[in-house]
Amino acid sequence: MILASIILLIVQTEFLLFMGLAKKFLTVSGLTVVSRILGVFRETLLVHFLGASMEMDAFTTAFKFPAFFRRFFAEGGFQSIFVPYFTDFTAANKLNGAKYFSSRIFSLIFWIMLLITILIEIFAKEFTIFMAPGFASIPEKLKLTTEFTRIVFPSVAFVSLSTIYSGILISKHKFFPFAMAPILVNFVLITSLFVGTDLFSAGRRISCGVLAAGIFQLFYMYIYVKFQKLPTPSLSSLKPSLKVKNLLKKLVPVLAGAGVAQVNILMGSFFASFLPTGCITYLYCADRFIQFPLALFGISMGIVLLPEIAEGIAKGEKNNIRNIQNKSILFTLRLTLPSVCGLIALSYYMISLLYGHGKFDQFAVTHTSNILKVSAIGLPSFVMAKIMSSVLFAQKNAKAPMNAAIISIIVNIILSFILINPFHEIGLAISSTIAGFVNVFVMCRQSKGWFKFEKSLIMDFMKILLASTAMLFVILAFNFYNTPISKLDEFLTLFVSCSTGFFIYIGTLILLKDNSMISYANFIYKKFKKD
Repeated sequence: MILASIILLIVQTEFLLFMGLAKKFLTVSGLTVVSRILGVFRETLLVHFLGASMEMDAFTTAFKFPAFFRRFFAEGGFQSIFVPYFTDFTAANKLNGAKYFSSRIFSLIFWIMLLITILIEIFAKEFTIFMAPGFASIPEKLKLTTEFTRIVFPSVAFVSLSTIYSGILISKHKFFPFAMAPILVNFVLITSLFVGTDLFSAGRRISCGVLAAGIFQLFYMYIYVKFQKLPTPSLSSLKPSLKVKNLLKKLVPVLAGAGVAQVNILMGSFFASFLPTGCITYLYCADRFIQFPLALFGISMGIVLLPEIAEGIAKGEKNNIRNIQNKSILFTLRLTLPSVCGLIALSYYMISLLYGHGKFDQFAVTHTSNILKVSAIGLPSFVMAKIMSSVLFAQKNAKAPMNAAIISIIVNIILSFILINPFHEIGLAISSTIAGFVNVFVMCRQSKGWFKFEKSLIMDFMKILLASTAMLFVILAFNFYNTPISKLDEFLTLFVSCSTGFFIYIGTLILLKDNSMISYANFIYKKFKKD
């Protein structure tokens, strides 16, 4: 990913200052890097085979809803509410109660997802029209999307159930198996693209791969929980306990609060279905680049923070919670802001290098690059929202994220209606970006004063912003007269730009007397001098 050297350097800086929490973050984010690299490789292969075609639009649309559930369950939404309740039992050493509670939730999800899956399989065509109404006027695209939906949707049930097991592992601070699962899932998906090439199209192969990956993920998480000898949920009576009832009351607010980014993506797909073939693919490919730093910084930190804050609240240790929260936000912004500048300055080269081959032509590269520039601006809001919602959910406060999410989604819908005609897919990206910042703003206002940032934290943020801006202008100036004519030229341009940006960003922070950067520079100097 862009500016990887900056990420590594600053992670080490914060590692010295942030102690144990950074170790857990490195476990999750380190494996997330591997997973996202494999994900980029998977998407590169898929785009190579399909390009910005009708089949690619059909698959990405069919995949949107399973992706929504996977991100909601696997990337912190459901776990944000499950882990604090499960931690209440384990913190009090009530293992039987923990198993009883998790089994009730497991059974409830099993039967609900079974019913939903059956209904979707029967009414797949109607569901497709609901998700992408613009496809109704294109029979061939509607037929393909319906077929892919029937194949991929059952994976939702398997992924949803696996999250119960991963939530148990997270509550016990066992982050490795949770973060390892997406890596193995990506191996399954990549393999599926090369199986049955003579019999099925690439869209059908990857759709079957999504289903196989969901089944694999469930059994992988189940085996790991059993191996660790932790309370293992299973099918049981649906009679809910008080804890289960409390969780269910908060489930809808959690869905709205934690899934706002995913809901906005679904809205983008809804409106894009009325645009020409290829627009859905452009939005999908640009979103893949946004998901990389979002998962690496925001989701990883949110996952690590969740059990820390939940345990602190359960044990009555509230003094350091706000301090941990504020440092976590600064920690992720230190990584996110330079990534935003890199994505804006180098979007065309990145899209062209990874996707600009096979059936994905230069027209598609240009359109995807323009979307990425706009979407990158909203990245800090998406990262902040992940951390802030995790902090609030750990306190069992689902109201603030829910209210923020509802307002954000309404803003996104209104802006999409206004901007889709004059700006097409770019208008949808603008709408989603603005909605992201609205979400964070409202969450701050609805948090009952919890998110109050100290003056020193604001000053550090301004230093990071100035350093990132300086890096952006230097990279833009460096590439102003540069016109790569080959893939090797594009690679060299990215390499030189990232290296230049690295020194500009770090050097500017040191000139601005950023404490974290100076501390790390002193550490390196003393270590070098000692050696």
